Amino acid sequence: MSVYDLDFERLLNPIEVATFFNEYWEKRPLVIPRSEPDYYGDLLSMKDIDSIIWFTRCKLLGVELAKDEYRVPPGSPGIGKYISRDGVPDLNQLYSSYSQGYSFTINDLHDRWQPVSIFRRNLEVFFNYPVTVNMFMTPQNTQGFAPHFDTHEVFILQVEGSKLWNIYNSPIDLPLVSNQKDLPKSREGLGEPLEICLNAGDLLYMPRGYIHEARTSDSFSLHLTVGVHVFRWSDLMLSAVKLLTQRDVRFRQSLPVGFLQQGEVHESLQDQFQELLQLLADKSQVEDAVEEIAERFLLESPPLADEHFYQLENINNLNLDTIVKKRAGICRVIKKQSRVVLQFTGNSVTGPESTERAFRFIVDTQEFPIKALPGLTDNSKLTLGRRLIREGLLTTVE
Repeated sequence: MSVYDLDFERLLNPIEVATFFNEYWEKRPLVIPRSEPDYYGDLLSMKDIDSIIWFTRCKLLGVELAKDEYRVPPGSPGIGKYISRDGVPDLNQLYSSYSQGYSFTINDLHDRWQPVSIFRRNLEVFFNYPVTVNMFMTPQNTQGFAPHFDTHEVFILQVEGSKLWNIYNSPIDLPLVSNQKDLPKSREGLGEPLEICLNAGDLLYMPRGYIHEARTSDSFSLHLTVGVHVFRWSDLMLSAVKLLTQRDVRFRQSLPVGFLQQGEVHESLQDQFQELLQLLADKSQVEDAVEEIAERFLLESPPLADEHFYQLENINNLNLDTIVKKRAGICRVIKKQSRVVLQFTGNSVTGPESTERAFRFIVDTQEFPIKALPGLTDNSKLTLGRRLIREGLLTTVE
């Protein structure tokens, strides 16, 4: 299986996607055991770790060490001996720490390793949420991290070796970062855990909020933690407030002087608050709020490293019969007054209303000859094709 084929459906196999969302998503953990140790072999292997650390040494601040449930995070004095003065990792020290029982983490592996970057993009296209992928490598008979819970959805991909997991109930449903204080102070307060052993090829899903810890026994462990950072309803509403604040001066006015005190000012505050809530309900458009989130999300997502400089060098060789396809990522069309915007990962292209048919055709079609673009003259088709390659949406099929 190619890494390009490892999408969310294959990640869940043999569980149906609809079954997952109906029975597990944001509700309860799921374990998918497999008798396929190489299921994630195209993503990562133990043999890749040295190269990842060495050739991305400028990003070594993404490395964390942990032992006996104590974390040595990036930038702390404890990690200083693993980095030389010029910032280059001291691999011999890292080898030594691993031999002494330290686990280590490489955060944001999607920024360092192309197969993981492609996999992450596949998931972002499916979810429409930001996705991160971190790597955890743990020697045998150790535990790196204390019991904790995450405030994002978590998928554990056991790449090599095995790991024992204890999963406890959540202290709060779908927690926020501010709820980290709700973590029980002692193990006695955690209750009885669900005990799971993940072997190579297995998958574990945990909704945000479920307390968990993991340890190894007689085998080392290499796993990937996929974090799905959902957009909440509150995020959509905050976007609506932000947009309405730009349009309506009443949302920009200051709170009444003395609003912290009881009395007439406090009563007035309540009345104005209810009035503004009604304005929000009456004047906000969900499409505008979605657009505000989408614009931030897409523009902050970099394109994949997929040989695009080669495309730029050969852009003048395009003709009407050239077959092109979209690069991996989200693609959508929005209208802004008399203009049409084609939004895609990392960029956007704006055109007149006459380009709308062509833009929508591109959104709905993965691969096509340039001559198939509707509503344009032949010369305009070539111009648009070259522009969309230059701006990073399209690539040629050879």
